[in-house]
Order: sequence, then structure tokens, then C-alpha cells
Amino acid sequence: MPDFHPKSYSVTSGEDCEGKVLSVMVTSMVRRDELTVFGSTVGLRVSLEIAADGTEEPVTYFLSRLEGERVWAIDAKFGSDGYPYYVRAFGERLSAVRTVVKPVAHILDDLARAQGLVENIGEQVPLVLAAHPPSAASFKPGASE
Repeated sequence: MPDFHPKSYSVTSGEDCEGKVLSVMVTSMVRRDELTVFGSTVGLRVSLEIAADGTEEPVTYFLSRLEGERVWAIDAKFGSDGYPYYVRAFGERLSAVRTVVKPVAHILDDLARAQGLVENIGEQVPLVLAAHPPSAASFKPGASE
């Protein structure tokens, strides 16, 4: 499987003309299987940086999408100075789930497909992980295109 070299994506959040332009950089995407006190947690783990147009420093997010889930959930959000705005463990679903905006979710869905990590994924489509993921079931950050 060829290495993936992440690049910045520009997306607009919001449906109206007042939407914000966001710069999105996906820095990692991996399949993760974890045994927790609640049982087996299997899904995808993503880290990304998002900066609103006109801001210099991005905010870092850690997301997960567990097998069978229809949305990307925000597990953690850190400010550009490292301040932890919101933090929970990978795949923790005991509290209300916060999700990313649709344009960012579409980017992540496309990246998961391109990496061969999934058999099925999409907007409101339950995640089905690939039965035989690539041997390096992740993409490695590299130079931007």
C-alpha cells in the first residue's frame, strides 16, 4: 500500500453564506482494537488539526468511529496552547457524543476508504471495518502535496 501524504483541506462549515472556512490537516488515522472495562472497543482513531480562516494556530482534535457507528465522535479537543477543552478515552460513549461537522466527516470517510481500512462508511452509514486491513493499517504523516 503506498504511503499517504496528508495535505490541508479547505472546508466550509455551516449551510448559509455566513459559514466559516476551515483548514483541516489529518495527521493520523489508525485502526484501533482496545480492551476496556466495558469490553472490546474496535474502530478507527483519528487525530487532526483544524484552524478557522484568519487564525494562525490550529486546534487539535482526537476522534473515533467505532464499528457500527454512523458518526465521527470527538474524544478530545486541545487548544493551540495545549489547553484541554474536552478529553475522554478512545471510544468512550458513556456521556453525550459530540461530532464533527459534515464536511470534515466526509474527508475522514474518504481517507478511511482510500487507506483500505473500511468496507463500508459514509454519512449515516454504519462503519464496517475491512476484514483484512492493510499490513500497516495506518497512514504515515509526510510532506504536504
